[in-house]
Amino acid sequence: MPRCLALPLSLAGLCLGLLISGCGDASDLDVAAGRYRLQVRGAVADTLTGPAVLRSARDSRVGLELGARDKPGLSIELAPHRTGEAPDVETGRYDVVRASLLNAPRTDSLPGLVAFLSLPNDRFEATEGHFSVTHAEKEAVGGTFDLEMTEQASSLTTSRTVRVTGTLRATAP
Repeated sequence: MPRCLALPLSLAGLCLGLLISGCGDASDLDVAAGRYRLQVRGAVADTLTGPAVLRSARDSRVGLELGARDKPGLSIELAPHRTGEAPDVETGRYDVVRASLLNAPRTDSLPGLVAFLSLPNDRFEATEGHFSVTHAEKEAVGGTFDLEMTEQASSLTTSRTVRVTGTLRATAP
């Protein structure tokens, strides 16, 4: 093969490979369906992986449980767009809001979330950040999150903070 054709054919093969592997869907989250992976950095450092479960809608919220019950993990509650009786998780960005705002009557369609991180000796609540949903359907939600969280300990005079980043592909049980 002439050298002048080798490079263009190589680039065409690379582009075809990227196209076949998919762009922008849940497959690029690099965790299996029903799993999560997160990194905790700051006052506490850890890497957590495990099951990711999408809970059914209740009280106009959708729950995501990352981790086994009574084990370290992250719990997220979304107040997604409301298009009818039940909330619908849609692709897009869900910003952290105070829990009291998530409970308030809503007249708009702006989504929000609250999140709690449980570790063996620590519990943190999200104060800033977001969850970007890249895949949403009735039985599965996938996306990435970047949360700043503050320790929930009333006995301390100063609060410790952590930054939690990760990926999830939650599926309904």
